[in-house]
Formats: sequence, C-alpha cells, structure tokens
Amino acid sequence: MNLNYRNARKCFSRLGLAYFSYAATALAAQILVWIVFAAAGLDRILSSPVFSISLSMGCMYLVGFPVYLFLLRQVPVRQEVSRGRPLSAGSLTVFLIICMGVMEVGNLIGTVLMLLVSSVLGRPIENQVISMISDGSLALNMLFSVGVAPVFEELMFRKLLIDRIRLYGDRTSILVSGVMFGLIHGNFYQFFYACGLGMILAYVYLRTGRLRYPIILHMAINFLGGMVGAVLLRWSTVFPAAGFLTAAYTALLILASFAGITLLICLRKKRVLKDGPEEIPPFRRFSTAFFNPGMLLFFLITALQFWMNMR
Repeated sequence: MNLNYRNARKCFSRLGLAYFSYAATALAAQILVWIVFAAAGLDRILSSPVFSISLSMGCMYLVGFPVYLFLLRQVPVRQEVSRGRPLSAGSLTVFLIICMGVMEVGNLIGTVLMLLVSSVLGRPIENQVISMISDGSLALNMLFSVGVAPVFEELMFRKLLIDRIRLYGDRTSILVSGVMFGLIHGNFYQFFYACGLGMILAYVYLRTGRLRYPIILHMAINFLGGMVGAVLLRWSTVFPAAGFLTAAYTALLILASFAGITLLICLRKKRVLKDGPEEIPPFRRFSTAFFNPGMLLFFLITALQFWMNMR
C-alpha cells in the first residue's frame, strides 16, 4: 500500500467543494427565483406544487449540475471501475428486494426520529416528500422521480464520484457514496434510507462497472416506493374498492422488506469488497474522507437544508 494521506484528503476536499457548490448554487437559484416571483406578486404560482417541484429540479439540474461538472474537472479519474459480469434478471431482482428492505428500515428510523423531534418541539414536522407526491402532478412526479432524478443522481453519486475514489478501496467508495447521497436529500425522513440505498447501489456499480444497473434499481425503487402508493392513495378517495388494493400493496411492501433484510443478512458473506492500490485503513477512513475543508462545507450546506426542512 502506498497511501499519501495529504493527497487523499486533498482529493476528498476538492470533491466536497464540487458537491457543496452544486447544492449551494441550486439553493441560491431557488431563493432568487422565489424572491423575484414574490416581489412580482405571483403568490398563486409560488403555492403551486407543480411550480415547486419544477423549480427545485430545474435549479438542481440546469444550474447546480453544470457548476458541479466544472469543479469536478479539478479531480482527475485515477482508477475507473472495471467492468465485471453483467447482472442476470434474477440477481437484479434480488438486489431490488434488498433495496426495498433497506429503504423500509431506513424510512422507519427516519419517521420515528422525526416523531420524537416533533414531540420535543411541540409541533408537527411535515414530510415534504409525501406532500409533494400526494399533492403534486402524478405525471410530473413520474417524470422527475422515476425518469430524471435516478439518471442524474446515479451519475453524480455513483460513476462520477466512485471513479475518482475507487483507488482508495471499495469500502471507502461505498461509505462516501452512501453518506453523501443521504445528506444531499436534506431531511431526516429520507437521510437514513437514502444512505443505505446509496451504499447498496454503490456496491452494484463497483461489482458490475455498469451504471445502467444502479439506474434501473433506482427507478424501480422510486416507482414502487413512491408512485404506486401515491396512485393507490388517490384512487382510494374516489373508488372505495381501491382501499383494498392499498392495504394489499402495503402488506406486499412489508413482506418484501422482511425478505430484503433476510437476503442482506444471508448473503453478506458472499459480498466481494476489493482493496484499492491506496487503501485507507478502517481507523482512518472516515476522518480522511470527511474531515477536510471541502467536505465540511458540503456538511454545512446540507445541515442548512436539514434545518430549513424542519421549520
């Protein structure tokens, strides 16, 4: 092993700066548009769920993403993820079930935590994701959550990130990919399951070297975990019989969650985690990756988002 900790911290710091700039630029653009529309007296547009999701996604992918790509050029790819064996339909299904289990457990942790926080603060804290899905346009939500977001997010938090840190080992790559993916969601309702899912999807990318598999899994998770439930919930308010379908689907998700956690435990010994040419030892992994100026700035901007979403 030939590891220079100073160079490693510099690499992670530059990456953190790129992701900080992405989040900060997108947030600043949203605030600026909001101020302009409010000053113009367009309160009706500002209160529209369709406008809110369009503004959020537009600022992230049309404003923040180009800035992110520009700064990412300062961090060269030193070891691309090599291509492994393609996943069969059966293996892809197994990973999907595992993802569903991780998602439901993480969702439970986040929900319980926010219930405790709500109790301490003496006021409810809205789950903005559920509100967006239930109140917004189903077509628009489908476009962004099942189409656009999985492609951009897998590109950002798997390929573009992992290809630049793969030389530090699979364990470091999975840790960094998962934690940063959880933080970028900006709220505790999503943090825990996004972090867990990010780690699973990072593992899939590392073992296959093909971005299409994490994208497919991400699309399926967003569709099954969000869109199907939203459609059934809306149908249940119009068609009483749809309530049965909602209950059946909820039971199916619970069974899939138990199956996913069981598979994760049973298959843990079959996982393949490779050391990198500059493998970071376990006791230095977290501090090297995250205790640097760029990553601390990324933590700061995401902490601001967490705070804003709890108000």
